[in-house]
Amino acid sequence: MISTYYSLVLVAAIWLLLLWVGTRRHGGTCRRWVKLGFGCAAVLLLFFPVGGLQLWSWTFGLCPNPSFPLLGIICAGLWQRLFGLEVFKPADWNATWVFGAVAGSAIYLHPMLVGALDLYYWGWEHAVSAWGLAALAITFLARGNRLGVLLLGALIGYSLRALESENAWDYLVDPIYWVVSSAVVVGQIIARALAARREAKLRLPARAST
Repeated sequence: MISTYYSLVLVAAIWLLLLWVGTRRHGGTCRRWVKLGFGCAAVLLLFFPVGGLQLWSWTFGLCPNPSFPLLGIICAGLWQRLFGLEVFKPADWNATWVFGAVAGSAIYLHPMLVGALDLYYWGWEHAVSAWGLAALAITFLARGNRLGVLLLGALIGYSLRALESENAWDYLVDPIYWVVSSAVVVGQIIARALAARREAKLRLPARAST
C-alpha cells in the first residue's frame, strides 16, 4: 500500500505540475475552482493505470523515499501557485538548489571518486547523522535562510522514522531532488556565463570608439 507521506508528496507534485501547465495556458492566472479541480485531478491520477501499473507504483519505483527538502520545495511552489504568496526568497531558493546539488553529488558520486570512503554508511549511525542534521539546520537558521527549516523537518522526520528508510541521508536528499538541483545550478551557471559574455561584447565597441 502507498504510504501517507508518499501519497502527500506525489499529490502535491502532480498538483503543482498541473497548476504550472494551467497558468501557462491561461496567461499566468487560474480561477479558484480550476485550482481546486486540479487538486482533485491530482488525487485521481495517483491511480491512473500506466502499462498495467498505477501511476503511484511507477513513481514509487523511481523514488521510494522522497526527502523532506523535496517535499518543502514542492509545498513552497504549490503555496505560491495557489495563493500568490512567496514562501522562499531568492536567497532561500539558491541555497536549496546548491545544497541539493552538493549533498546529492557527495552521497551518490563519492564511490566513483573515493572508493574506500562510504559516506552513505554514516547515515545509519544515528548519533553521527542526527548531530550532523542538527548542525546543518542550526547553521542555515542562524543565517536567516529558510533552508534551515527544511533541514529541521528532515531531522524531525528522521527522529520519527517517517520514511521506510532508516538512513538519515534519505531524509536529506533523494535522486530527484539531486537531479533537479543539479540542473538548476548548471542552468544558472550557464546563464551567468552567457550574460557575462554578452556584457563583454557590448563593452568592446565602447572601448574601440574611445
